[in-house]
Amino acid sequence: MTHSGRETQLWYWLLYSGVLPTTRAKNLLSSWAAEGLSAESVLDSLPTTASQAGLNNAEANALKPPKTLETVTALRWNEALYPKALQTLDLKLRPALLFYQGNLKLLERSMLAIPPAPVETVTTLLLQETLSQVLGDTSLLAALRGSTQATILLGEMADSEGDALLFVRQGLGTIEITGEEQRLLNDGRLLLLSPLNPAAPANAKWESALFQVEMAAAERILWVSHESPDIPINKLPILWLTPDPASATPMPGYRITDEPGDVPLWLLENTSLPAMPDTTDLMEVSSVLPPLPPTEALRILERGGAIPEALRRRLLER
Repeated sequence: MTHSGRETQLWYWLLYSGVLPTTRAKNLLSSWAAEGLSAESVLDSLPTTASQAGLNNAEANALKPPKTLETVTALRWNEALYPKALQTLDLKLRPALLFYQGNLKLLERSMLAIPPAPVETVTTLLLQETLSQVLGDTSLLAALRGSTQATILLGEMADSEGDALLFVRQGLGTIEITGEEQRLLNDGRLLLLSPLNPAAPANAKWESALFQVEMAAAERILWVSHESPDIPINKLPILWLTPDPASATPMPGYRITDEPGDVPLWLLENTSLPAMPDTTDLMEVSSVLPPLPPTEALRILERGGAIPEALRRRLLER
């Protein structure tokens, strides 16, 4: 069943109608999935199969969906395009539904998150140069809608190819799409994603939890700032791009560089490697990533298309 079908409508009703506490609904959906049961098959057979479905009598009697269910545009956690990394989150934090607007097929690609971070003129330039090199690559760039990073990303997209995902920390039904966003949505180059009910307003109390969800959805994280990253390692590859790596505070498990040209090489390295080991001994402060011969790196990168001339020169100078 697709994300737009009755199953998704029933999930939305279970989670947000108030007929059950949200955590209880998520636990039931998880246990039903483990048994190979859909919400539709369970609810259609109540109250006869209440005990088999893990429901008490009161719940079974209450779970009577209306004949007309609200249509929602959302991705369930048991669908193929749901970010696999989110499955590692605790059930309480893991979104059962991800609401979206735009090109959902962008989730087929590896996600590189660029979190909100303090920026100055020099770090803004570093990020702009980096985006000019990785936009249109195989990675899906993701940023928080409304952040400086998202503004820079959308600005670079206006003059280049490439796609993006914007995390939204409020219900999609409560936002006003900008003209720039609408153009990218129309072109299939943008995806807006929110784990919140479409009618949910922004709430500062949710930001910490939403940040965890955003970072968990990504396969890699690019932190661009003078300030050190405030992100748990959690076996996730993280590259810290900073103007002055020599003075950076050592952080176990992070890669550090001051060269935007290292980012596409780092992405290439991690496409075929397992997640970073869980250890406190790994630390590389280097602007040479990864340790490939320059000609070999060029050969591999060229498979994906044209290489920026600046990056080509930088590789051949090594």
